[in-house]
Amino acid sequence: MKSIIAIATNTFRETIRDKVLYGILFFAVMFILFTMVLGELSLNEDRRVITDTGLAGISLMSLLIAVVVGASMLHKEIDKKTLYPILSKPVARWQFVIGKYLGMNFTLFIQIVLMGVVFLVVLYSKGGDITPSIMITFYLIMLEVLLVTSIAILFSSFSTPFVSGVMTLGVFIVGRNVDVLQSFIRKGSMGVLGKILSAVPHIFPNLYLFYPSGKAVGEEWISIHYKFVTLEYIANVTGYGLLYTSLCLLLGILIFSRRDFI
Repeated sequence: MKSIIAIATNTFRETIRDKVLYGILFFAVMFILFTMVLGELSLNEDRRVITDTGLAGISLMSLLIAVVVGASMLHKEIDKKTLYPILSKPVARWQFVIGKYLGMNFTLFIQIVLMGVVFLVVLYSKGGDITPSIMITFYLIMLEVLLVTSIAILFSSFSTPFVSGVMTLGVFIVGRNVDVLQSFIRKGSMGVLGKILSAVPHIFPNLYLFYPSGKAVGEEWISIHYKFVTLEYIANVTGYGLLYTSLCLLLGILIFSRRDFI
């Protein structure tokens, strides 16, 4: 456990100094502030526009950071040859992967908190309430980030950063549109293509489950008692996300453990 914590701490220190992250974070903050302008352009829907757009922006920016950092995480250690002195010590490869994963996600957690603080300040300045549904949405965003990061780690265990980033981004795009694909498949008008696509929901993660859509917060302004999800839904999504994350990490560890670096 000490080895994992040490690797996670070192990974956090490395990623927190990455200038690319600060660039994405700066853009995310500017986008959240820009939602105030969008709110002013709406017709008495400023709080709803700020909430929906702001949460969607935080989700997308967080996932972009996860893809950029996760896709290069393991390859960077191999390329710079910093992996060899670490593995020469009594550190197993699975400990190395888990440590990297935890350190990276701690960085992402801080990024989400910073974006969340800016968002809540903007929302509060417009007279909006910080409701339980918004906090639940942040929780779902973090779950999705954990899942996407594990996918990036999986691809990074055997591929280059560019290819890993493209594949992770592809999984994200498909995952966000699994529900759309399922609706087309149910219509039964796609023939052979429909049969092929029917396998997609069983392979790709359904990331739409974590998406902070208008359904999550849109009615919050009408009634403070409005509940958009149940505790059962949150529990099911949590179990789904953690299970898929664990499987991706396990596959990534197995591939990385069998990889020859010489």
